[in-house]
Formats: sequence, structure tokens, C-alpha cells
Amino acid sequence: MTLFLNNDDVAQVLTMKDTIAALEGAYAQLVRQEAVCRPRIDLQIPTSDPGKIFQWGTMEGGSVSGYFAIRMKSDIIYEQTYQGAVTQEKYCVEPGKFCGLIFLIAIETGEPLAMLNDGILQHMRVGAGAGIGAKHLSRTDSHTVGMLGSGGMARAFLEAFTIVRDIESCRVFSPTPEHREEYAEEMHRKLGIEVTAVEDPRDAVAGADILSSCTDSMTPVYEPDWIEPGMHVTNLGRREMPEAAMEKFDVVIRQ
Repeated sequence: MTLFLNNDDVAQVLTMKDTIAALEGAYAQLVRQEAVCRPRIDLQIPTSDPGKIFQWGTMEGGSVSGYFAIRMKSDIIYEQTYQGAVTQEKYCVEPGKFCGLIFLIAIETGEPLAMLNDGILQHMRVGAGAGIGAKHLSRTDSHTVGMLGSGGMARAFLEAFTIVRDIESCRVFSPTPEHREEYAEEMHRKLGIEVTAVEDPRDAVAGADILSSCTDSMTPVYEPDWIEPGMHVTNLGRREMPEAAMEKFDVVIRQ
């Protein structure tokens, strides 16, 4: 029998701690050649609206642990300018709705096991990746986070940091005041740490042990000279980081 699990089902059973452990195990399997993975490939088709493109994306992988999965995404993508920044937006059917599915298969029998909504899983997976990076690359005495962005990924990233480091506080900037205030209140309540909304991105970054950018901006969201010695930097997208910032880093991990 094939199960269908929606985002609510996943949210009830999946924790960030479990996600980090599972992802670290999967990376180890790749190194041991016990797993295979194909990075995401996107196909784009113009729509009747010259400002919008249909995008179909898939990524897949499996391991000797017994499972194979393929993730499928259907999006309408477009760019817009918000307070001087160019952002990439996406939706399915209408703004605010999305379509991402994961098809899970047993490798021993080829049996379809489950179809899952990917909303929660995707945020947890990407956030866990950032957490693993902080676990192995940030200073062990990292206690403060400077967060640029206040969406779902910013929530997942901060939660992951608190799993791998003794995080005590976070300063968050988003260009929309109500969004950063909502983020600060929600994450303080959820994680039990001090989370403060700030009016300037520089104020979020200054003095932080971990700088995290989680935005949909198509252009850099911080300046190279904001990066301080010993700071761990993680970006949701390469586009968020200024090219000159590369000279500041001792170690660079690309995914």
C-alpha cells in the first residue's frame, strides 16, 4: 500500500536533530560509494506571459539502506523589484501555493512506498545542510547569529544552528518590518533564545559568530567588509554573496 503524507504529517514526526543525523549519514554513504545522487535539473518553458516562465525541476538519489526517492517541483517563476532589490518569486497555480512532491520507492522490490509533500522536508533538508556546515566549520564557541531574511529557510537555518552550537541570540533583518518582527517573536518562542529584529542589515551582521543569508534576492545582500575574522558564513544562494567576499574566507565549501 502506497502512503500519501502531507506537510502536516511530516511536521509531526520529523525533527531537525533527526534530519541533521540522516543527512550526515547520507553524505557518509556517498563518500563510501554506498549511495548515488543526481543534483537538481531544471527545465524551463516560456509562458504566454513574457515575464513568467514555467520551470520543472527534479532531483533523485538512493542508497543501500533500501530506498530511492525522486523530488519533483512545478513552478511559475518571475522576477520583481522590491525596495531596490531584485528577487526571484515562484508559485504553483497562484501566489502563495506551491507544488513539490517526493516519490519514495523500495530498492529491494521496486515497490512504490509513499508520495510526500516536500514543503516541510525541503526546509528541513536545506536547514540541516547549513547546520552540518556550522557543526564542522564554525567556532565551537559560536553563540550569536546574524540572520538576513525572515522566511521559511531562515527559520530552518536558525533552528539547525541551535542544534549544533550553543546559540544564545540572533539578530534578524528583513526589508519588511512586520516580517522580521514576526520572525523574532516566533523563533524566540520556539527556540527559547533572544531574537531581535533590527532595521539595518549591517546591525544584524556586526559582531555575529555566524552570518546566514536566507533570501530570494538575485543580488548580494551584504558587503565584503562586513565579514569579520572568525565569522562563519553560510548562504542560501551564491547570488546573495558579493564576489569580493571570497577573498575573506579561509575555507570555502560549494554545494
